[in-house]
Amino acid sequence: MLGELVDTGLMPPSDPLRLLRAGTVDAELAALLWLLLEGGVPLVVAGTDAAAARSTIATSLLSLHPGREGVVLDADAKPLRSDRLAALLRGGVGLGVVVDAADLPTVLQRLVAAGLPQDGVRRLGVVAIARATDKGARLGSVHYLRPTERDGQGHVQRRPPAVLAAWDEVADAYEHYAWGITPELAQRVDRPQAEFELRQRERTAFLAEASSDAADMTELTARIQRYLEAEPPSEPMAPSGC
Repeated sequence: MLGELVDTGLMPPSDPLRLLRAGTVDAELAALLWLLLEGGVPLVVAGTDAAAARSTIATSLLSLHPGREGVVLDADAKPLRSDRLAALLRGGVGLGVVVDAADLPTVLQRLVAAGLPQDGVRRLGVVAIARATDKGARLGSVHYLRPTERDGQGHVQRRPPAVLAAWDEVADAYEHYAWGITPELAQRVDRPQAEFELRQRERTAFLAEASSDAADMTELTARIQRYLEAEPPSEPMAPSGC
């Protein structure tokens, strides 16, 4: 079943253009999430609607990378195990987690209650809070969880999450804030900052064009594959101090 919540095995693909056409995300936010998910950053989709609705958003965004295996786990249905999540990520699997929660503090509490240590939750990366509106589903806020770090003296640092985007209810449009932490995001996916910014602009334009025509999932998958094949290969970031 398309968009079915999956606890084991591979997730079925779901059409990301439906999210764009419905206004659930815009092209700029989708392009940013595409880069992060492609770079191995997990996605958490929260909200108080049905689990299947959260799963559809997660599978649709993970489907932006065609041919890649993906798994969506329901944190409310089964305990989350750090070793399993780490094994999935090491295997190159696109990882999504869905949880019944209305805001970021509740998300963090529910994920800890589901079995993850606090520092393990911090490694989950992106948290999107879905909201039901009279215009359809919107991501009320999208956050980036910073992994636990150590400073130059070896002291543990736990910086607060950052807001990547927020939905403006009056304008029915997204306000974007990821530019403020672009160096962090680029480093997380091992891309030079300038390349990360360029890729996001180019993918934003690609998605905006694709969502404006009548492409279906099959056609979109083929177009994304051609697009990625034509995209210049990424060069890893230079080691610190170079």
